[in-house]
Amino acid sequence: MSTNGRFILRIDDTDTSRSNDVYTKNILDSLDWLGLNYDLMVSSSDRDDIYKDYFNKIDPKYLIKDDGCIRLNIPKDFIRDSWKDNLTRKPIKTHDFNRNDICNMVIIKSDGSPTYHFQSVVDDIDLDVNCIIRGTDHIGNTLKHITLYDLFDKDLPNFYHIGLIHNMNGKKFSKRDGATSITDYKDMGYSRDALLNFMLRIGWSPRDPNMNGLINVDDALDLFWDSGKMSNSSAKMDLKKLDWYNNKYK
Repeated sequence: MSTNGRFILRIDDTDTSRSNDVYTKNILDSLDWLGLNYDLMVSSSDRDDIYKDYFNKIDPKYLIKDDGCIRLNIPKDFIRDSWKDNLTRKPIKTHDFNRNDICNMVIIKSDGSPTYHFQSVVDDIDLDVNCIIRGTDHIGNTLKHITLYDLFDKDLPNFYHIGLIHNMNGKKFSKRDGATSITDYKDMGYSRDALLNFMLRIGWSPRDPNMNGLINVDDALDLFWDSGKMSNSSAKMDLKKLDWYNNKYK
């Protein structure tokens, strides 16, 4: 990889009602089939001591107990007026969001486990994550995470918010639209390379307009960051295009 980055596979499994070893195995099997090799794998359920350590770093004046859970108790002026999205290079004004939700957000649930927002920020800080790419539907969550970074007095990573995947009718792609996992596409007879090329081109394109051919995994790692461009516009899940790629690899 041209940036010398690490591929960290993080399994967010602290929510026991939504976590299952079967789901984890499906993720691992899918990555193995695609040939995407991670450098490090961490599971949130194994990191309780780390979350407790970071929780203890928070000044008690910024915390309040409420019905067994623990919320933040910070003033509105603690929250930044704006922050920059590194994809659009434009500032995001925080007055567009409900500051009360952020000033009082729950960080520890009543069962003593961390919420997703707290856990995610602690993991990113602890694992030295400096680049976060996620969907535009997470822009509201990003302000919550930035506030936690500021609470821990840590430098912000670079945030990039890319467009969501829609079906051909322009609505958010869902389970109703077809296959729901990588292994489903494998079982349907799609090749690994066809699926990789198809997924790579959803919301991304090479800067070179003449580069319309097939791309192998090693080249993609370099091209994606140095010679490619991401989009914050929604992209359509055009399965006819996937069929086209699949025919190319036959």
